[in-house]
This record gives sequence, C-alpha cells and structure tokens, in this order.
Amino acid sequence: MAPDPRYPQVVASRKKNGRESSDEQVELLRGIWNEMKGLNSRVDQTNVRLDAVRTELKGEIGALRVELKSEVEALRRRVVESEVRLATATTQLSTDVQGLSGLIREWREEHRSDRAEIKERLGRLEQHVGLKG
Repeated sequence: MAPDPRYPQVVASRKKNGRESSDEQVELLRGIWNEMKGLNSRVDQTNVRLDAVRTELKGEIGALRVELKSEVEALRRRVVESEVRLATATTQLSTDVQGLSGLIREWREEHRSDRAEIKERLGRLEQHVGLKG
C-alpha cells in the first residue's frame, strides 16, 4: 500500500486535539502496519527465490567439482603415462650410450694396436734403410 502523497498537507490541515487526531493516528499506524505486512510478504518471496538460487548454485558447484575432479584425474593419468614414456626413453638412451661407449673403447683399442704395429714397422723400415742406428 503506497503512502498518501497528500499526507503532509492533510495532517497540517486537521486539528491535533480530540478524537479526530486520535483516529488519524490510528489510521496512519494501520497504513504503516499494512505496508509492513506487504513488505514482509515481499521479503518472504525474495527469501524463497534466494533459497531456489542457493539450491541451484549448490547443484552447479557440485557438478563443477565432479567435472574438475575427473579432469584432474585425467591429467594425473597423462602425467604418469608421460613419466613412463620418459623413463623408457631415458633407459633406452642410457643403453645406447653404453653401447656407443663400448664401440669407442673397441675402436680405440683397435687403433692403439694398429698404431703400435705401424710404429714397429716404421722402426724396422728405418733400421733397414739405415736411418736409425
């Protein structure tokens, strides 16, 4: 119930003594009371709507939590799979490096013996030619 826009004028024009003033006060209080009841009703409706929004938000937050949890689990699986692939590749690389190291050692040994043989042959040639005494 909206307040009477003429309220200040009406109050000023009436007498403030006797029964008429008391009746006006009662009517004014009744009007205020009716407005408060209407306001309370609107507040109750707002609370109902807020409860509905709260329930809806709880549901959406719950769904988001479930979705996020599944996404995190998927990421964890991918990380583990990636770590396994990396460990496998590292192990293979280590095996390859060991193999190459073995080949290099063999090559060095072959060439070391080749150099020793060449050195020995050169020494014999120098003796044969007479360069070394």
